[in-house]
Amino acid sequence: MESVSEIARTGTRTGTPVGARKSGWAYTPSSGLMMVLLIVAVWIVVALLIDPRGEFPLNDDWAYAAAVKTLLGGGGIRLSGWTTVNLIAQIFWGALFCLPFGFSFTALRISTLVLGLTGVLSLYGLLREGDADHRTALFGALLLAFNPLYLVLSYTFMSDVPFIAISLLSFYFLVRGMRRNSGVEIVAGLLLASVALLIRQTGLAIFMAFSVAYVAKHGLRQQKVFVAAVSLASGFAVQILWHHFLTSRHILPALYGVQSTLVLSPRSYASWHAIKPFAAGLVILAVYLGLFLFPLILWIGPRNVKALCRPRLVSLMTVVYAVMGAIVFRRMRMPILRNTLYDLGLGPALLQGGSPSLPTAGKGFWAVVTFAGFLGSVVLVGATLLAIGKTRKFLPMPAGKRELLVILLASGLIYLVPLSILTFTGRAFDRYVLFLVPLGIVILFLLARDASRAKAGSLFISLAVASLILYGAFSIAGTHDYLSWNRARWQALNNLETEQRVGPDEIDGGFEFNASYLYDPNYKASPGKSWYFVARDDFMIAFTPVPGFTEMKRYHFQRWLPPGEGNILVLRRTQANLAVAH
Repeated sequence: MESVSEIARTGTRTGTPVGARKSGWAYTPSSGLMMVLLIVAVWIVVALLIDPRGEFPLNDDWAYAAAVKTLLGGGGIRLSGWTTVNLIAQIFWGALFCLPFGFSFTALRISTLVLGLTGVLSLYGLLREGDADHRTALFGALLLAFNPLYLVLSYTFMSDVPFIAISLLSFYFLVRGMRRNSGVEIVAGLLLASVALLIRQTGLAIFMAFSVAYVAKHGLRQQKVFVAAVSLASGFAVQILWHHFLTSRHILPALYGVQSTLVLSPRSYASWHAIKPFAAGLVILAVYLGLFLFPLILWIGPRNVKALCRPRLVSLMTVVYAVMGAIVFRRMRMPILRNTLYDLGLGPALLQGGSPSLPTAGKGFWAVVTFAGFLGSVVLVGATLLAIGKTRKFLPMPAGKRELLVILLASGLIYLVPLSILTFTGRAFDRYVLFLVPLGIVILFLLARDASRAKAGSLFISLAVASLILYGAFSIAGTHDYLSWNRARWQALNNLETEQRVGPDEIDGGFEFNASYLYDPNYKASPGKSWYFVARDDFMIAFTPVPGFTEMKRYHFQRWLPPGEGNILVLRRTQANLAVAH
């Protein structure tokens, strides 16, 4: 065992290169440990405020939960036809949390919450690997934790947060392994990358990015290129083997890989006419990312931000983007991409009768939000161009930082290719941007720290903290309300089934309800009915009155955004309308 005097004399433990900063987790000093405990405490307090309990699915997780339920019931691996991603690693993870008390949606949400916390702590570790001080690392970690999309998805069994969490943990070990020449940590990182890949196919980006970063670090020496090639091949092998498993057992879901097929079929979208919508799609993604990272830009401060665009070519191209982006966004207002974020709410409101009793924020509010996102996107474009220059060694970068910058930048750019295609073809959801948020946090910090050591003034630090608090308040309130109105909705549905003896095939209960009971890959929507697997809509669950229906009962729910009370309505088709409908 090493002596205390030896550690004090060398400033390092055995196996740690002299001059290397002690890692974010492995050798955490007391102040770092306090930050980690603070993150855990904040995550737990937020969970207590929101309350994840509730035996009902949210968004697409009805399909993923069904696979867990089948596995627990001894039916083996059976993915719903609605499944587009690999998912298998998440299924086993969710099943693990259901073992003590049996299948439960609450248990599945807790499994995601654990991974959500893991992702936040992994980001803290990555920032510490980049020599961020404890305060900055804490700020970056909380910026992810309080991201509206990240927080609300942490209270579902959707695949977004598990994939991001495992990916960040994989990056952490891969970066440590490259910086310390540790084969064990590299293998651990690649194994975690395989787990991420077995959640979502985009996990291949981690293998590609690691291969690029490994060669960038060691050069084109034969042995190092071989290691990079084997690492990349292992990722493709995992994907091919899993696909073979599904096809050989004839359990390939109907929608499996539908987005991958689109991306890999350029003839369906590639043309000269696609250039403009493709560029517009990139601007939209940049504005979303700029909005989510805006508090960090304030934290960095204007002098550091200005230093990012100091190289002339970077400045010129950033100005070009700013002009082009202003033209694209002159008539647009956030939110633009669909699914998770809508006006003043979170979570898809897939019920008849409009939004869940929530007032809109107004055009002025969203104009300000859009402008903030656009300003953030200008900074991010400049930072991306600067990062490319540094990774290509056109611009200097301190030793030990390049591995972290290269692997995150390469992963982000690789991921951006299919995402941009899905965006301009209208197939992207806002939650797809989420993977880029933690990567952007680390990259932006690395570049700003390297460009200038100037500290942000107290005014900008205060604004950054205030904006983080606002993000957190919105995210917590929106997530609380999402679960609150869904509890009322499912109480209404359960009572309709048990008290009124109404079958699922007679109800339009919203997407999750009808899909859970009546999913059919060959379903075709009937005119006048909802698109989501409605057989008959003699009864309906809605937010507001619907023409042709009379109200039977209403269920109240408490909302925080804004404070007040909302209603879920149980409706019955009128007799006159009933004859027409059938």
